[in-house]
Amino acid sequence: MKPLDEFDQKIIEILRKDGRISYRDLAVKVGISNVAVRDRINKLLRRGYIKGFFALADSRMIGREVATIFEVEATTNDFSEVVESLARREEVTKVYEKVGVPKLFAHASFQNIDEMQRFSEELYRMKGVVNVSSSMIYKRHKFDPSLDI
Repeated sequence: MKPLDEFDQKIIEILRKDGRISYRDLAVKVGISNVAVRDRINKLLRRGYIKGFFALADSRMIGREVATIFEVEATTNDFSEVVESLARREEVTKVYEKVGVPKLFAHASFQNIDEMQRFSEELYRMKGVVNVSSSMIYKRHKFDPSLDI
């Protein structure tokens, strides 16, 4: 990918902190015209530098009180199926693949402990799953959803 110039970098930096900023206010902060800001944002979207814009909901306020990280080990033959199955689940917000052993890390949020336990039991029964361990998240110290990792 082509490196970004200073204007595009500044646009992304500002949008990461405030995705609702107006073109006009963004143009003032970056030092270019409104039209140039709009064109640059459209270009950044088309090229995939910006994946989209969304509302960040507070999981607890919308009834998702229990957050858990699952470490899921799967057989090599069924690994893709396990990944796809986890990714389809509404409770699952992130799925990461670990290098080496066919393991996944899945973050999920639930309304309560009972819902989390049912999900865990379903994981154990899933075809191709060899082992599951889980850790309930007690407290979040840093969270930056503005970078897609």
